[in-house]
Formats: sequence, C-alpha cells, structure tokens
Amino acid sequence: MTHEVANSALVAALALRVFTPDAMALVRRLLGAGVRVGAAALMERRDSTSTACTVGEDGGQE
Repeated sequence: MTHEVANSALVAALALRVFTPDAMALVRRLLGAGVRVGAAALMERRDSTSTACTVGEDGGQE
C-alpha cells in the first residue's frame, strides 16, 4: 500500500466521520417535514370527504 492510497483512505474515513452526523440530521429533518406534509394532506382529504359524505339526497346536512 502506497502512501497515496493510505492517505486517501484516511481522508475518506475522516470525511465520513465528520459529515455523517450532519447528513443524518438532514435526513431526519427531511423525513419529519415529509411526515408533516403528508399528515396535513391526509387531514385535508379527510375533511373534504367527510363533508361531501354528510350531504343528504335532498341537499340538506345529515
């Protein structure tokens, strides 16, 4: 193993150790945002379908 290969391996290991926590925090933040957006979309969809289902045949609310 030459010094260049060993140096490259050490630099790669150091970069992985330094940037992994930031990358994981970013992934967690993106997943959290996705969950909030998805939950909001489901609530909006549930609200629109529940009001549509409660209208009676004569147009009145049931």
